Amino acid sequence: MKSYFKYYIVALLLFSACSKDDDGAGLAPPNEDALRQTIENAFPFTANQNFEALYLCARQGSNLEWYFNFHNDGSLEVLFTTDTNDDFVFQGSYTYVNNQITIQMPGGFNAPFPNGLNETSRVIMPQFGLVAAFATDQMIAVCVGHGLNNQPPPRVTANYGCPTINVQAVSSEENAIELVHRAVPTEFPVLGSIFRQQDIAIQGSDDPIIRRGYGIYRQSGNTFYATFSIARDFATFAQGQLPFNVGNVTAPFDDFNILSGSLSANGQELIVDQLSPQDGPCVLR
Repeated sequence: MKSYFKYYIVALLLFSACSKDDDGAGLAPPNEDALRQTIENAFPFTANQNFEALYLCARQGSNLEWYFNFHNDGSLEVLFTTDTNDDFVFQGSYTYVNNQITIQMPGGFNAPFPNGLNETSRVIMPQFGLVAAFATDQMIAVCVGHGLNNQPPPRVTANYGCPTINVQAVSSEENAIELVHRAVPTEFPVLGSIFRQQDIAIQGSDDPIIRRGYGIYRQSGNTFYATFSIARDFATFAQGQLPFNVGNVTAPFDDFNILSGSLSANGQELIVDQLSPQDGPCVLR
């Protein structure tokens, strides 16, 4: 599961799929532009404040997946998995002042940065009321989790199965939604994270088309909003300011990469506005 993250930042994602037919049942999901504005209004952003968030980072000259885990007290951890599947965690610190994030780590023979680390952001993109992505001269960082939700899911990792959607006469779609996944080194629960898997079965084909996407979600009461589009948005937002060429970054799904909905029945049910809610809720399993 870990490998899907990095491709959002540094690789070209090419997908093809069936599109949903509008059968007239239920209400159309919110327009994406309008939904973005609703989210920005619900979660305003304030710069120059410490934060609790996890970032997947692509670094110059490295093929590893790097995770930078920031905390409200100004500390951070750097986590990564080596080519031999060994997980390591190192300690560092950061400041966020004058609209710049500065990251520091001590050097050392066994440290991931033998000469130490002292990097300052060159561009920051706010979304969902937090630092959604940023870049230094050496890396691009995309948020994959955060600690801003006041309400935890009903389980540490909450997996929901959604009703089957009839896409066309010869195909059907199944979705699974997971709140708070563990697809990181040391496999700790990533607060504020969301995972979606979409399986499209086509009549006459033995193998379904499978898409997977990781993102973040925020909750306001029982209402939730999620995005799988941060990397794509950052590539557009920071065009010409990134430390290396990221190519044509696209989002993982060809239907909806920003979701809205609600939790009900004490978190046992999840309604997703974009996934045919007229057919029933996604159910905790």
